[in-house]
Amino acid sequence: MNRNISIMLIDDDEKTLLGLSTILKTKGFTDQNVITNTGIVISEIIKNKPDVILLDVHMPNICGLELLQKIKKDFPEIIVIMITGDDTVDVAIRCTKLGASDYFTKPLDHNRLIHVIDYSIKEQKHNQELLEIQQRLLDNKLAKNEYFSNILTENAEMKKLFNYIEAIAQSNRPVLILGETGTGKELFAHAVHKVSNSNGQMVTVNAAGLDDTAFSDSLFGHKKGAFTGALKNREGLIKKAKFGAIFLDEIGDLKSQSQIKLLRLIQENTYYPLGSDILETNTARIITATHQNLESLITEGNFRNDLYFRLQIHTIKIPPLRERREDIPVLTEFFIKRACEELGKPTPEIPLELFDLFNNHLFLGNVRELEMLLYDAAIHTSGTKLSLEHIKKHLELTSSNVGNSKSKEAWSDFGSMKELPTIRTATNKLIDEALKRSNNNQKKASIILGITRQALNKRLSRREEPATTS
Repeated sequence: MNRNISIMLIDDDEKTLLGLSTILKTKGFTDQNVITNTGIVISEIIKNKPDVILLDVHMPNICGLELLQKIKKDFPEIIVIMITGDDTVDVAIRCTKLGASDYFTKPLDHNRLIHVIDYSIKEQKHNQELLEIQQRLLDNKLAKNEYFSNILTENAEMKKLFNYIEAIAQSNRPVLILGETGTGKELFAHAVHKVSNSNGQMVTVNAAGLDDTAFSDSLFGHKKGAFTGALKNREGLIKKAKFGAIFLDEIGDLKSQSQIKLLRLIQENTYYPLGSDILETNTARIITATHQNLESLITEGNFRNDLYFRLQIHTIKIPPLRERREDIPVLTEFFIKRACEELGKPTPEIPLELFDLFNNHLFLGNVRELEMLLYDAAIHTSGTKLSLEHIKKHLELTSSNVGNSKSKEAWSDFGSMKELPTIRTATNKLIDEALKRSNNNQKKASIILGITRQALNKRLSRREEPATTS
């Protein structure tokens, strides 16, 4: 494997340099610059711009520590690893204080050295990505608005997500999209892919219901004869998505063995097609999504913690429709217009009553539920004004189900109590629990409680008032 990393080796001992250079070449570090004359180090750094420098501490003319200090002052982005024959704590501390990434004593542990070089490069790239993301978010500018045109929103939190997507566009790390069913996770996946300006296509795999063999075959493909029924070679979807993106939807449903294979794919960026001993390289960005709480799945033992750690480096959490009600009018107009175009009908007038109905509805099915409601209404509209009959029936039915469910839970809790709390105590405890579940976000807490934010504020202010007796 050829690593695309430039390394400079600095030591006055030519024999040591030759041995180290040979070891590094066998590990894929072929871009090397070997230097025994310390007087030309700075000019060679300017000329060759190495990613990593392996620097000996003890050399004639100039101490390696002095050279380290100068390199880190003038070229702070370069990774410097020190090498010495002195196994003393004092030298190790001085190397670290002067900016060395690590410190090795002779004879070298070559396997550890390779690991440190790889790890240092990855850490440097990760830190650079974080700085670029922070700067992009601080700039708060969208340079590619057209890539988000399919996501209709007036919500500030949604627009912040657009900024974040632009900030991580050039990163090749996985992206995890979280959101309830119907929030538009696949639209966000397409936005991530578009903004990245990659040369390949985005290929989608729904992990729900796939056993390990089906998952592996879908992603990695197989060779003829790999299993019963494998009558010819099949190209995996990862290969079809080369230089593009592979979107794995509902990854919370992945079986245990499939989770292990996905983890290896992310860590190594390589895979074997079923029945093949030829290693393939993945060039597609991995985008995943789920409506499930992965942290809860980890606690239950149903999802790997190490896989979650790899997936959540770049996380996009889409707010549900009930938390962005300002989007309902623009989405309503869009869905009605599109439905009428498909049905070959003129677009009807939207009654103002519709938004009153929607403002009191939780939309547990989110944008998908809204779209279904409006399409159904368009089908049953024959006049110039949108029919609300079927919408009202749906809202009454769902409200009734939610209410009955909450009522049963509440009565079950009260039935186990020996003494009932007062209305004041029960209300305060209910508000406290809602605030706890919403991380003290009053807007979210009011939605949980089924009251307006203003009503919640009034109840909170009343806590300061003394209780009255009659």
